[in-house]
Amino acid sequence: MFRSPVISIVVLALLPIMSANSGCSKASNGEDETTTDLRQIARAYGVVIGGKNRPPKNIEEIKQVLSDLHKDGLNPPADEVLTSSRDNEPYVVIMGANLGGVKSTEILVYEKKGVDGKRYVLDMNYEVQQLTDAEFAQAAFAHGHKPAG
Repeated sequence: MFRSPVISIVVLALLPIMSANSGCSKASNGEDETTTDLRQIARAYGVVIGGKNRPPKNIEEIKQVLSDLHKDGLNPPADEVLTSSRDNEPYVVIMGANLGGVKSTEILVYEKKGVDGKRYVLDMNYEVQQLTDAEFAQAAFAHGHKPAG
């Protein structure tokens, strides 16, 4: 199934989270593409945590997991997942946070620009939501991250 036994074990542990979002189509089960992307990024982030006993250090670690999952037919190519179809920008992924380790509404992943004054975010509880620019400006981010401009 997977290239690495560690990834296989971690993915099996994450199946409840993944089950609603599996398959190679970008949007599944009625979700829009952005929500599906963010869930797939969270899945890859969690695989790194489970496999390495630490959060990802850089986007390349997430990209590698997404590429492995793509080879196994579980998501589109990594670059496609990591780029918002709404603003055509790479998602901003905050590295080093322990996703799912503590209940928190701090943002872990977000659209760089969003569209029409709104952007999608993924918080530390695996929740995807759309925030207005005003809500985004007031939001808390993992690791004290401050969004650019």
